[in-house]
Amino acid sequence: MIMFGFQNCFMFIILCFLSFLCYYLFVKKPSSSRSGFDDLPPSPPSLPIIGHLHLLLSAPTHKALQKLSSKYGPLFHLLIFNIPMVIVSSASVAYEIFRAHDANISSRGPPPIDDSLFAGSTSFISSPYGDHWKFMKKVLVTKLLGPQALERSRDVRADELERVYARLLDKARKEESVEIIKEVVNLTNNSICRMIMGKSCSEENGEAERARSVASESLALGKKIVLGSLLRARFKHLVMLLIKKEMTVVSNKFDELFERILVEHETKQDGHQETDLMEALLAAYGDDKAGYKITRKHIKTLFADLLFAGTDSSAQAAQWAMAEIIKNPNVLKRLREEIDCLVGQGTRLIHETDLPNLPYLQAVVKEVLRLHPPGTVFGRISQKGFRMGEYYIPEETSFAINVYAIMRDPDLWEDPDEFKPERFLQDSSRTAEEEEAERREPLKYIPFGSGRRGCPGSNLAYVFLGTAVGMMVQGFDWRIEGGDKVSMEETVLGLSLTMAHPPKFIPVARTARPLISKCSKPKDSCVDFDLPPSSPSLPIIGHLHLLLSSLTHRSLQKLSSKYGSLLYLRIFSSPIVLVSSASVAYEIFRAHDVNISSRGFPPTEASLFAGSFSFISAPYGEYMKFMKKVLVTNLLGPQALKRSRRVRADELDRFYDNLFEKAVKKETVEIFEEVLKLVNDSICKLIMGRCCPEEEDVVERVKGLAIELDVSSKKILLANLLPPWLKKLVLSLFKKEVKAISNSFDELLEKILAEHEEKQGENHQGKDLMDVLLAAYGEYKITRNHIKSFYVDLLFAGVTNSALPIQWTLAEIINSTNSLERLRVELDSVVGTTRLIQETDLPNLPYLQAVVKEGLRLHPPEPMFERFSQEGCRVGGFYVPEKTSIMVNAYAVMRDPNYWADPDEFKPERFLVAWQEEERREQALKYISFGSGRRGCPGENLAHIFIGTAVGVMVQGFEWRFKEEKVKMEEAVAGLSLTMAHPLKCTPVARTLNPLTSRGSF
Repeated sequence: MIMFGFQNCFMFIILCFLSFLCYYLFVKKPSSSRSGFDDLPPSPPSLPIIGHLHLLLSAPTHKALQKLSSKYGPLFHLLIFNIPMVIVSSASVAYEIFRAHDANISSRGPPPIDDSLFAGSTSFISSPYGDHWKFMKKVLVTKLLGPQALERSRDVRADELERVYARLLDKARKEESVEIIKEVVNLTNNSICRMIMGKSCSEENGEAERARSVASESLALGKKIVLGSLLRARFKHLVMLLIKKEMTVVSNKFDELFERILVEHETKQDGHQETDLMEALLAAYGDDKAGYKITRKHIKTLFADLLFAGTDSSAQAAQWAMAEIIKNPNVLKRLREEIDCLVGQGTRLIHETDLPNLPYLQAVVKEVLRLHPPGTVFGRISQKGFRMGEYYIPEETSFAINVYAIMRDPDLWEDPDEFKPERFLQDSSRTAEEEEAERREPLKYIPFGSGRRGCPGSNLAYVFLGTAVGMMVQGFDWRIEGGDKVSMEETVLGLSLTMAHPPKFIPVARTARPLISKCSKPKDSCVDFDLPPSSPSLPIIGHLHLLLSSLTHRSLQKLSSKYGSLLYLRIFSSPIVLVSSASVAYEIFRAHDVNISSRGFPPTEASLFAGSFSFISAPYGEYMKFMKKVLVTNLLGPQALKRSRRVRADELDRFYDNLFEKAVKKETVEIFEEVLKLVNDSICKLIMGRCCPEEEDVVERVKGLAIELDVSSKKILLANLLPPWLKKLVLSLFKKEVKAISNSFDELLEKILAEHEEKQGENHQGKDLMDVLLAAYGEYKITRNHIKSFYVDLLFAGVTNSALPIQWTLAEIINSTNSLERLRVELDSVVGTTRLIQETDLPNLPYLQAVVKEGLRLHPPEPMFERFSQEGCRVGGFYVPEKTSIMVNAYAVMRDPNYWADPDEFKPERFLVAWQEEERREQALKYISFGSGRRGCPGENLAHIFIGTAVGVMVQGFEWRFKEEKVKMEEAVAGLSLTMAHPLKCTPVARTLNPLTSRGSF
């Protein structure tokens, strides 16, 4: 009896202890939490003790939460034991959270295990939002994931894509089945390993396989770690103890792998590093004065995070993509047609530089990520309490954003569960209001998260997914093993959304011969590698004599009529490809625009013109994009042109008054001189703002320097086409000439800049272009020479490119009495005979617009323009090697008889035809008076305004008399510009007794 009583007493004590423990762990609220509030978001019924934990353990969690949101609303809360969690399931709520509370929810709570390389205290992924996280993200974006870094590592990914293609081709020959996810994991893992660790981690030495194995183990632990992180600190430690052994094993494997690679890397250092990321991290590790001091463990942990986050997400999406594409034959057909049309069928392998020109492939990728996001739910933690509408969110509340539910929200997506890539294609029939509404739709597409903690590697993921899917569609047909249908049933592995029944496909090669890589080319020479045809050349100098002819554009046009519209020329040993037809120009700018968006190296480093500071000769990159943005925003864009309309109207009045005065005196006018003054004075005032010199001699000096530059430009262009050893020699011959012009500009612009800086403190309405550039002088790290060079470029390009076409167009009008009469009738009808034409009239003068376009078609300001291929590519069935100068003969393209009826005749009526949308796009690439593509002239709209208003004034206000029966239209080339061999001189006769008045609305 005593023993029995003792046992009962002991059991009672144990029961009390366990009850107290359960209360302490599961029920008791944290002392710091806010109690007593009744305005939490709604919540579904919960179970005793565990709360809603069973919902997070259900498979799949995202669908269970999506179902709950349909009943309890887009914002509801759960309890995991006694720990609060808020679930967000709509785009509008997500938008409000990230718009108003992004900084507050930019952390992910304390790390689950402090000393682990994976999800530990040194982890970038689980790091709180602070100095460490910001430093690491900056390094990642700058050295690995930003646009320039991705461009530098492009060859690595192309090499790995080619490896995967070769493996699939081998399996196709053996008729073996393929697991898509394994092949794409090889692609992403090997690429990331080489991008972050260089040659130290490759397939050959086995390190890539070891990294892949450890990354797979870490993925399996992902969901356990996330669930453990959601628990209270006291219980989390208990749960983490259960998986600590697994985490330690994975962490030790990562540590061993990365330590070996770091040691090997350090021992091989010889003044440079193999990768930008490794270089930056080791530099920060060894620098005691670095902005943020990192340890060796930080470096290893970052590598572990990159492998964990980067390897699986793209591979899972690629598997989903191929399943959706094979399941939808219409999508497969359309996608394959697009790739074959752009890349070519049976020629070369798709490359990531093709992606911007493959809109349907991009749409397919986006639609796959919408339906099957890599992570279906992502978490955040609130640092402070805040209100969301009528609800209160307490501090230290976990947030779960249900990405899966948001991107299948039927209120935002039509047929949300259907695979329809077309939804991501730009609809040309949409109104401006519909496009604006589309832009304002908040956060409905967030496959990689959003806000400060959104995935910084989303661009890389798009590249991996686009090239992998593109390669598999381009290179192979696919049969399902066993002939079954593809099952789209979902499951969650770790944190990733994957297929419950991954299909096995058998690849069937579409071509007898393997596709070659875009970058593949002969190692020793480009000769006999399927190059475009070439005309006979001279010994040593090659085809240099053709470029030295007085009318180069015509001699090359004649050559192309004999040897073809795509010609391969040679200047000494430097290759040049000549384009002379609209169809070839269309293909180049449609398919290879990014590749040819640079102009080679600057000819003269120290010069303000065509030097290393020049906007015109700058490579296609961040500097060019920044300066172009400044230019469009502050000078050449629609809003900027509207703001500066008064300046041009005043100069147009002066132009008219000067002609009227000459008409009264019956003096002969040299048209080019008059319009040159109009354009030069206008541009000076537009770009120099309030500090534009008022003295006539200073403005005249600017005009004179611009003309001198135009004369020197052809020499500089020709020198730039020569081999480097010869280019230096040739440039030295007229270095003094270029330097004198550069120094004159430097002296003039320095005075204007200094004067502008002195006046910056004064009160002025708005900012002019110089204000913006001087602000960027400290912000974007552009130098004073960048600003001066930018102004030289604008004066050079703007003055002659508008003045010359005005002279040509007036000459064509005078020679065509019918055109002159029709244009004058239109002007008198729309503008009247009392006031002067203004640029606001131009949209209502279609025939004047057609006259301007036809004048530019026949007489483009620059008959030829140059580009430079960064990589080898195929055009019109021929191979164009990398680092090849591409000369586009705009003169020949716009007189191509295959595209233009009566190409040498002045017929403005051809531009009055209403074009269909597809025809309009083709029209845009056969009408290239100001170039085309990314490097097309950004001042085209301004040039059309200058030409339209100047021609309008001369036709509206005057009759024109000249000695000859007809104007002589012989051509000459001054510098790079197409001008008249016999400049137009005629006498104006005013059509009205009294001068016309200016009544433009401003």
